[in-house]
Amino acid sequence: MILFMSDVLSYQIINALQIHPRVSWARLARILNVDASTISRRWQTLINERLVWTSCFEAAGPRGSRVADVAAFVEIRCRPGARGDVLTALNNMEEVFSVSCTSGPRDIYIMIATETLAAMDEFVDEHISVIGGVVATQTHYLRKVFFESTHWRLNYLTPAQVEALENLRPTPLDVPPKPEHRALIEALQTDVRRTAAEVQRDVDRPLGSVTRGIDAILGSDWVRWRVDFAQPLMEWNAGALLWLDVPQTIMSKVTETLHTIPNVRLCASVTGHSNVVISLWLHQLHELDEIEMAISSALPNVSIRDRWVVPRMTKRGGVALGTDGRPVEQMPIQGNRVFED
Repeated sequence: MILFMSDVLSYQIINALQIHPRVSWARLARILNVDASTISRRWQTLINERLVWTSCFEAAGPRGSRVADVAAFVEIRCRPGARGDVLTALNNMEEVFSVSCTSGPRDIYIMIATETLAAMDEFVDEHISVIGGVVATQTHYLRKVFFESTHWRLNYLTPAQVEALENLRPTPLDVPPKPEHRALIEALQTDVRRTAAEVQRDVDRPLGSVTRGIDAILGSDWVRWRVDFAQPLMEWNAGALLWLDVPQTIMSKVTETLHTIPNVRLCASVTGHSNVVISLWLHQLHELDEIEMAISSALPNVSIRDRWVVPRMTKRGGVALGTDGRPVEQMPIQGNRVFED
């Protein structure tokens, strides 16, 4: 097993691909000042050991045609001794793209998205509540997502290295999704770094067209990519949700401040007992005290109403995870999964 905390290069490679998932190893070598063959071998080791994986999917966007109108956190209470069976059932549902064990009166929370409020209500009632071992559910609808996990970064690169990678990314294009774009997304959905020649064999189009099409989708606002890793093996040993009360008059200031906290992966306004939720990853649980202190100091008008500790996730971004955080089964994401924590 790779000892990640002393393996800065692995972190740097992952961080770089979070910014530009298809950067060539030759160009990345110049940015990191490391031999390209060393980077290639290290990445292949991470992939082979199932420590890192990538995905690409169509998402809600101004020009997208499949916009999810409703997303939600659904907390689930289980009958004593039944949580394992409930987790298995949830992991096997393609519609459920995130499953987390958590603390407090609930045992699990999940994240799902539907096109309407009625569809969300129906799905929870007819598919979640009826799972054997589930005794109660509560749905927290997301009103607005201010930022989410596909924009989260490891922060192992210098500002100059980040800028160099951003300058290499494809130029953003204002183009609507077309059938040929969706075929490319499907070809890349479980491996963003497939070569253009490999993708060409799937889509049966000229190589030049494939190359231009890949650049187009990676520069669009209706495609997301993820570079995921096995959290526990990289010493991210816990997670948490903080439920906040935020006055609407300072909402923009609050969300901008929360975005500067490196541990925060997702921030959204929600319905329920609080009006904002943030999702955090932690190396150790005691970091939560430091983060709460930072929030209270910077935002004295914000109240923290509740805390849900997340000891482990069993599914993230459509990928079922083992107890060590490695992927067990990678199910293609079926669009609109931009709300993942």
